[in-house]
Amino acid sequence: MKINKLLPLMVLIGSLAPSLYPAQKQPNLIVYMIDDLGWNQISAKQVTMGTHTGSFITPHIERIANQGLSFTHAYTQPNCAPSRAAMLSGQYPARVHNGVYVVGNLNRNKKPGITKEQAKFTGPSQRQDVASEAVTIAEALKKNGYQTAHIGKYHVGGHSGDSTMPENQGFDVNIGGYTQGHQPVCFSKKIKDKWVFKGLGRGDFDRFGEPYTKSYVQKHGIPNTQVGKPKHVCDALAEAMEETVRSLAADPKPFYLQLHAYAVHGPVQARPDLKEAALKKLDKENSRKANLAGFISGMDAVLGRLLLSLEDPNGDGDKSDDITKETLILFTSDNGGTHFDNLPLRGVKGMFTEGGIRVPLVAYWPGTISSNTVTDRMVHGMDFYPTLVELAGNQWMPSPKKHPLDGESFAEILRKPGSKSKRSPLFYLFPGYMDVRAQPCVVGMDEVEGKRFKLLYFYEANAWELYNLTDDLGEKRNLIKKHPDIAADLSRKIEDWLRQKHPTWKPKFPLAKKDGEPVFPKFLH
Repeated sequence: MKINKLLPLMVLIGSLAPSLYPAQKQPNLIVYMIDDLGWNQISAKQVTMGTHTGSFITPHIERIANQGLSFTHAYTQPNCAPSRAAMLSGQYPARVHNGVYVVGNLNRNKKPGITKEQAKFTGPSQRQDVASEAVTIAEALKKNGYQTAHIGKYHVGGHSGDSTMPENQGFDVNIGGYTQGHQPVCFSKKIKDKWVFKGLGRGDFDRFGEPYTKSYVQKHGIPNTQVGKPKHVCDALAEAMEETVRSLAADPKPFYLQLHAYAVHGPVQARPDLKEAALKKLDKENSRKANLAGFISGMDAVLGRLLLSLEDPNGDGDKSDDITKETLILFTSDNGGTHFDNLPLRGVKGMFTEGGIRVPLVAYWPGTISSNTVTDRMVHGMDFYPTLVELAGNQWMPSPKKHPLDGESFAEILRKPGSKSKRSPLFYLFPGYMDVRAQPCVVGMDEVEGKRFKLLYFYEANAWELYNLTDDLGEKRNLIKKHPDIAADLSRKIEDWLRQKHPTWKPKFPLAKKDGEPVFPKFLH
């Protein structure tokens, strides 16, 4: 177990529950985030409430679900950049140091959605990066004595200069983190006698681009048919991870690692052997779905290699340096799936229906988190920040005046999955347009008399919709007329949230075309 000798023992005893882990010890913290993985596009039945179709086989995710805690109601923002910004900052987009509502800009109108000419409003300006002035989760953990590293997709840095890049936002190590929102290629290519992942970031993964060798495939359980073939980006990510874990584990300080996969964002291209294996399981299903299933298997294999790296960090075959029991892994996705459907959830990535914002989440920490446990507590990606800082000892947190956290710690749920404590309401504000998938709206989610309800207001239609998610997972029955009292109560909570007073609270609203003034929702009173 890593021990940070700089932290006073007595303070740690007072701030950490002894039932979680012994005082004086700080766990290593890893967030393995997949890109565009749908809630039920895995084979762990606990996470998906038994709804997965069997098309996607993920044995390593099954393993950590069987040995860890599965969250059935985990949420993020509806697409890549705002989800990552929320996790890094621990804040809603309405905070000045976050400000990321969508990828790109808030006027992404196009057919078959509402065109700019048809739209009743105009989207306001927004940030693309988490502000350099923000106190990121990495910076907070460094203040708590941690080493920090980022590997893979970052997306919310570099647009506004180097000051927002990972290495200037608290990360000691940055491999791959850049402005880029997706991988342009999935395989390495030989260019001028050098194997590279053409166009991928700043070239950080090129050194892992050499074709598969016989020793490599034997070591990692890959078929010999891959020998001599170009390296897949999932395997390059795994190599970067193994190298980084080896380095971090050799230091006496605990570490925080963001392992952010490029899979399964398009282009969807699986390693050939994984696609072939998926085709056999899918039987007569089309090759496009087999490519996705194989791609998902590839990111699952990275998880398998991560677990092996924790068992033997220096890779010498001697597991006396095993750090598995000293390490928490949070496995999740940045938004709902965009390839194929997310049934039984409604909608896809980019939408504010469950298919766009509900994601898989598994917490794995052998010896601390009970095996095969499930919780329906509502959590959000921005909750990772206060949760991990609490687990780190909670010795330093950013000033609530300068960088307040909207996230809420779920550390207690890791200790006691059966705890009845619930999260405060979750809210969404989207002031612009994202092709056919999203238009200006506000959303509130809360529990009412033991049921979880979701209220949505759509600006274009000037209409409210209410759903009982407990009884109607697919959001098929609009209950706005049946439960006006519940709708009105949730509407008041949304209004209170939007009207809160704080120097950092600057929500953006759709702009009226006639005068360019912000337009507030028409609340139910």
